[in-house]
Amino acid sequence: MIEMLAGLPAGVVGLRVGGLLTPQDFDDVVAPMIEQARAGGARLRCLIEIDDDFRGLTPPAVLADVRLGLQTVGAYDGVAVVTNLGWVARPTQWAGFVVPFPMRVFPRTDRSPAADWLAALPAGARIQVALDETTGVATAEVSEALRIEDFESLAAAVDPWMARHGELRGLVLHVRSVPGWTSLGSVVRHVQFVVGHQGKIGRVALATDIPVAPAVASVAGYVVHPQVHVFPYADLAAAQVWAAAS
Repeated sequence: MIEMLAGLPAGVVGLRVGGLLTPQDFDDVVAPMIEQARAGGARLRCLIEIDDDFRGLTPPAVLADVRLGLQTVGAYDGVAVVTNLGWVARPTQWAGFVVPFPMRVFPRTDRSPAADWLAALPAGARIQVALDETTGVATAEVSEALRIEDFESLAAAVDPWMARHGELRGLVLHVRSVPGWTSLGSVVRHVQFVVGHQGKIGRVALATDIPVAPAVASVAGYVVHPQVHVFPYADLAAAQVWAAAS
């Protein structure tokens, strides 16, 4: 059984799941929910409440779940799973490291905090990129844990310049604190960005007060093409001038 939940914050959809799921449950409830969101150009923030009588999925439902998941993995801003079942919570927590969106598990007593967490998720990219067409330097303001969308945003900003000029003169990362990644998927996208732009960026400046930044820059200087230099967070202008001098 899958049924829609009511009384959630604006922008959050909810499902209650119980018993033994069949493909019909996905066809009747989940697929229309996703299609409606896609038709409106929205991304889903989905709360899934697992009843204590949940017994899993029939074999055909497993196939339907996998198929639907592969088709819609990019449709979510975040997922909160609310459950007291340890056999559901543990694999879901592991899955949270792999899927390309934030996913958290909450006990059933924390349904309201779970909904509030979903509602508070940032709507867009968490990296703001500004490209100076005169100097050929891109400055990225990084404030929160990075998602796949952030690297897509960064690539969208610098790739057209590279297509016209062959190389980006410099990239400045303005980072107040260690942002980290929201998932393994975003780590993979980070690696893909670095590898895909290897040899196409002249200099990388880190404008940050993070204590480990000099060590990171030193290691990066051995394994990637660009020159890497660290500046204090407040010295963004100096970092941009240095990056433009390649």
